[in-house]
Amino acid sequence: MKKNIYAVLAVLLALSSCSQESPTSAGPEGEGSRIYFRSYLPTVTQTRAGVITKENLNECHVTSFNPDDNKLIDPETGEMTPYFINQRFEKDGEGHFLPQGEESCIWPDSRSRLHFFAYSPSVGSMQETIDGKKFNIVNNSKQTEDGTCILDYRIESFKVAPDISDQVDFITAYSHGTGKDNGDSGIDLNFSHQLARIEISAWGANDKYDFEIAGVRIGNAVTEGDFYFSSLTPSSGVASWINTEYNLSPIEHIFTDGESIVFISKDNALHTTEAEAASIMGSAGPAMVIPMPEKIEAWEGKGDPKTQQHPYSTDKLYFSVLLRVTNRGENTVVYPYPNDRDNMKTIHLAVGEDGKVIKRVYLIGEEYYTSNHENEGSKYIPNETEEVHSYCWAALPVGAKWDAGKIYTYKLNYTNGIGWHDPDDPNPGEPIIERGKIPFEVNVEDWVAAEDYNPNLEVPKR
Repeated sequence: MKKNIYAVLAVLLALSSCSQESPTSAGPEGEGSRIYFRSYLPTVTQTRAGVITKENLNECHVTSFNPDDNKLIDPETGEMTPYFINQRFEKDGEGHFLPQGEESCIWPDSRSRLHFFAYSPSVGSMQETIDGKKFNIVNNSKQTEDGTCILDYRIESFKVAPDISDQVDFITAYSHGTGKDNGDSGIDLNFSHQLARIEISAWGANDKYDFEIAGVRIGNAVTEGDFYFSSLTPSSGVASWINTEYNLSPIEHIFTDGESIVFISKDNALHTTEAEAASIMGSAGPAMVIPMPEKIEAWEGKGDPKTQQHPYSTDKLYFSVLLRVTNRGENTVVYPYPNDRDNMKTIHLAVGEDGKVIKRVYLIGEEYYTSNHENEGSKYIPNETEEVHSYCWAALPVGAKWDAGKIYTYKLNYTNGIGWHDPDDPNPGEPIIERGKIPFEVNVEDWVAAEDYNPNLEVPKR
């Protein structure tokens, strides 16, 4: 009886074996052929190490289901076991993705239709950055009493790292085939990026102020959700995120050792036009966030009804930039405010003459330390080529709906504003100095198909 496949399937399960038992060969065509993949990935400009491109995609992990094999279905409960689980496939010198390990993944016969779900990077790469909290892999795939196979296999509590520099890309692919049709030709894996990519740059020609930027924060991005891999009906085939509505939290990157401070100055002609806008993401590169199920409204600043609550919180979207603002052409600091008048959260960085961060330091009393604990061994005294600069967050509202696989490029214009006090500040939403609003423009770029892709490859025999 032919089975209908109509639910969704995810693939991450950290098991090492390629098959649950030795597959049987039941037909002459494709008999004994090793299962083999060709990868395909849309082109994207690589601006950080965590972005996966067709050039650096060297391995993927694949799980396969064979709904036609009754031996993989528990006769009492109907629970279904994958044909093989989390098998690593590695690219060879000719661009072929071949199974690795002691066992080879082979077609069970010529007629059974296998369903393949692939992802990259590895489970460890995605989990190791989330402070010991690992997502859960849930397999509820089963056959119902009427013989229908429901493949329900997903990731629960997938998280993106709170530090943008620790985030990684996440790509998936779905395909299917039989030994008869694909034993010699192989299987195409058409990968899609499942996160949204956010890039922020800044420029300005302010008549009164010069700016130093040393970090960026995205307030209330979607950072956790459940992920269903591509569904198995011909009309769907699109992966989906669910249960993301209430998993909002800030993500950020504060510049660290060796990163260059971004200077915006009309006097020195530094990033004074939109065309000269400079990235403020530092070495972390663009943020990777879970797509939004619906638009998140822009934070209202002082108009937010929660602004009087302490501790302050908001469920609206905003950007915040770690700033040091000086009077134009002078070295008089106007923000952070002199004398710490508002008891704000201030970040201190030792900066060299070349404008690069040397290290983060902490002000305790009137002394600087390399840790947030006062002891003589960590006391920091700048030398003649270093200065300690202080920075505070300055926020601006932004409303958005970010979709999977798309790049969102923001350019912040500091010509006429500095921003609002960050939601974490004692006076959230108050304009900094006398100006608040910052205009910006956003462009959305689709990730386009890869070039120089040769789909006609020979499949090596076992």
